[in-house]
Amino acid sequence: MSRRFSDRQLYQARNHIPIRYVIETLLTIPSETVEGIFRFRCPLCAGRDTAVKDETNLSRCFHCGENFNAIDLCMHVKRMNFVESVKFLLECNSQATSATSMPAAIPHEPKRKPLESPMPVREIISGLLANGLQTAPNIPPQETPLAPPAPHDIAELARVVHDLSQILKYLKDTYHLK
Repeated sequence: MSRRFSDRQLYQARNHIPIRYVIETLLTIPSETVEGIFRFRCPLCAGRDTAVKDETNLSRCFHCGENFNAIDLCMHVKRMNFVESVKFLLECNSQATSATSMPAAIPHEPKRKPLESPMPVREIISGLLANGLQTAPNIPPQETPLAPPAPHDIAELARVVHDLSQILKYLKDTYHLK
């Protein structure tokens, strides 16, 4: 059985594109730098106890114990198989080397317009449910239909809802409300 990729191609896909760039720009995984440490949301457990090691170009979630290279992250976040993930990274790498800087966004994904003003969470959730999880209320329909929500978007919503429920529980307990 012949291999689809050479050792050099696999090495490039895993190691040539900086893992932080893969997380922040290519996959747009929510991330932040806290006290000088880069953190991102784990695509498996949605935990934020994560880190990257630039020397090895790897990332790790300390909550679920998973290690990720660039290919692993593409497979989990974009729901691609191994071959598709390697092709995606090689394509991004060739675009980056042909341009003077890394591309600003994934070329095949439509951009979402930001809202004019913040919306209450209740309206957002009810709009998502009413519209079959395709769009939020008060957002004009796009010319092309939106893709189903990404797993990391669903995980982020679950984290926000969990955090809100913890805050509500604390407030109810503090003020003895039912």
